[in-house]
Amino acid sequence: AYITIKNLKKLGVEPQSIEQPLDFEIPESKIMLAIYLAAPEVDNDRRALNIFNGIRRGKKEGRWLGGCLRGYKNARDENNRPIVTLEGGSLEKLVRRAFKEFATGAYSIEELRHKLNKEGLKSTRNAFWNLLRNKGYIGKVFVPAFKTEPPIWVEGDHDALIDDATFYAVQD
Repeated sequence: AYITIKNLKKLGVEPQSIEQPLDFEIPESKIMLAIYLAAPEVDNDRRALNIFNGIRRGKKEGRWLGGCLRGYKNARDENNRPIVTLEGGSLEKLVRRAFKEFATGAYSIEELRHKLNKEGLKSTRNAFWNLLRNKGYIGKVFVPAFKTEPPIWVEGDHDALIDDATFYAVQD
């Protein structure tokens, strides 16, 4: 803002504020300009910090935040708070099958991905690999590392789509 004002002055343009007029001929006006320019930035930083802390707290409480996993859907609870719940349709069934069939060892990951793609579980190679490795499907929520806190998986408040034994058989 300072640079823009300086460039405007070089061009013979005198910037004026309707709500907070400043006389740029008075050197002390620069102090007020600094306050006017810094206050919104401080407010934005505070809002960003509050949002970051709210998201982190929600994850630590076990809430799945953001887009839901395949086989789940975003919904609202009785208090109109956002929750993640099982989808109850074809995607949920296909995700369950992906885990169960891969755990048998009968298919390579690529064979199974191609088979399920034909049945409606459209997924890239990387996305399918990530799906099979995501602990969210056993009801966990990932809380990333922050400052001195290590990253952790906490018990989520959403229902598990896959049982632990099947999930860890897939990991093996």
